[in-house]
Amino acid sequence: MSAPPVTMRYFLPVIPLAFLFACQQPVTQQQAPVVKDTPALQTLPPAVNTLPSEPVADEGSDEAIGISGDFNGDGMIDSAWREVVRLSEDADEPHIFAVKFNTTAIPTMKEIQNRFRLIPEGDLNGDGIPEISIFHSPLHGTVHSIATWTLSPDGWKCIAGPWMVPTAGEYMSDSALQARIVLENDTVYYWQEDVEDENFTLRKLVLELTK
Repeated sequence: MSAPPVTMRYFLPVIPLAFLFACQQPVTQQQAPVVKDTPALQTLPPAVNTLPSEPVADEGSDEAIGISGDFNGDGMIDSAWREVVRLSEDADEPHIFAVKFNTTAIPTMKEIQNRFRLIPEGDLNGDGIPEISIFHSPLHGTVHSIATWTLSPDGWKCIAGPWMVPTAGEYMSDSALQARIVLENDTVYYWQEDVEDENFTLRKLVLELTK
């Protein structure tokens, strides 16, 4: 039998090597896009057991948009989250958001202009159900506000605030916000910056709750 042509002898071994090299190439995995401000929490179990982690502060941070608690006192753990209901087309006009729940037994809170974060407070007024505070961001500027809400027989009722929180542009973590309101010996206190102090020193004050 005659020997194969010179060109075949040189190129035949290259074919399996090329095939082996191609099989070893890593497969690129595509990451699913992150979707914000949607009722995505509705796809979770009845209670939101894992809250979003605290990211590096930026304008689009969405930490604490969802919390859990027995907000209507029926013995079942409910989920509450922030949801955008209307987007503004003008940069000088706020988006419109709402606080919604995973059960129709709890009414939706009224619409709120611009972004906010939810703070679970526990039972502050002794009615047996936990309250929710809202850390509300301004459209422009660095002065935020906090107001505390409870579910009454007539619907959601504001029982404290709003009171101002001048952040001077500094980021406030979820844990720092949770520490702003404390219940000690049946008295509710809140920590607020002293605006007459150039260092904005925090003062512990009694938080009067509306009956």
